[in-house]
Amino acid sequence: MPGRQLNFSIRGEQYEKAFDAIASRFLSVVRVPRSDDYGIDAYCHILRPLDPASKTVGSAFGVQIRGPGCNLQFGGMNKTGNTWKGYEIDWLRALGVPLYLARVSADLVRVDFYSLWPVWLVLGGSPAPFRIVCGFDDPTSSTFTLSGATQELDGCTADRFTSTVYLGPPFLSVTQQELNDRTFEDRAAALMDIWLQFDRVTVIMLLLQVANVKGIREWRTNDFDFPRQLVLKEWMAWSPTPGQNIDSICRVFEPVITNLGCHLQHQDDLAAYKLIPALEWLQSSDRLGQFGAGLLKGLKQTQAQGKPPSPTA
Repeated sequence: MPGRQLNFSIRGEQYEKAFDAIASRFLSVVRVPRSDDYGIDAYCHILRPLDPASKTVGSAFGVQIRGPGCNLQFGGMNKTGNTWKGYEIDWLRALGVPLYLARVSADLVRVDFYSLWPVWLVLGGSPAPFRIVCGFDDPTSSTFTLSGATQELDGCTADRFTSTVYLGPPFLSVTQQELNDRTFEDRAAALMDIWLQFDRVTVIMLLLQVANVKGIREWRTNDFDFPRQLVLKEWMAWSPTPGQNIDSICRVFEPVITNLGCHLQHQDDLAAYKLIPALEWLQSSDRLGQFGAGLLKGLKQTQAQGKPPSPTA
């Protein structure tokens, strides 16, 4: 519209520019143009020094950049109440990188980072969550303990539940002034990297439809006590329905056990023989690939001959 722009659009651009200015001190930030923004406002990598003259990057993730009073939820009904926004759930489930909420303060001087890994637990526990609502707190020095999602039966489609997950306080909160301190900058990057190590595996596991993950359960904002042992939450979901999810899990299990078996076989480890029953089960259900079939044949031959598993032994 010539000569006119909506206030919420102007404010959104201010939040994104503030995030870029602050976070780019320890992150490589690639903002997504608004015309191409389908939910991720920026893709980021952690900056890593190589030598006094250069840096590299690693650990990719996405961020949704919001203001202090943001309302973060996925799914539910559209504004007219006649269509379920299932595409938002499908979009989340299809992501291949961890997603974080980056909440910019009203005065545009602070960025708070929240992990959305509790959202993925809802996705792993239901094939079609009706709605996921996120709650969060301001930065705090008190320890927060993650709890499970609360559920309310209020939907008319999908699993009909609104799941409310509590993201707690930000695990990382940074300002431009704090990042002027090189020690703080290094610690901020290290803390982000720790969270990414867990969140990346969670996203990948659930993308592969393996609902068995672990992540950080207890934290407080800017906890740079790195020698302290992390308190983790282990989580798993399963289906009592015969046959459900078996094919998808086996698509992951088969190449893993085959590769493990080949390592043990060529390392002449007798533990390779303990994998034979699982390989036989995969073969009996027509889920064993060419490499797995060759491994099974070789292991059965050397075992029958009373030899160690290595084919060159």
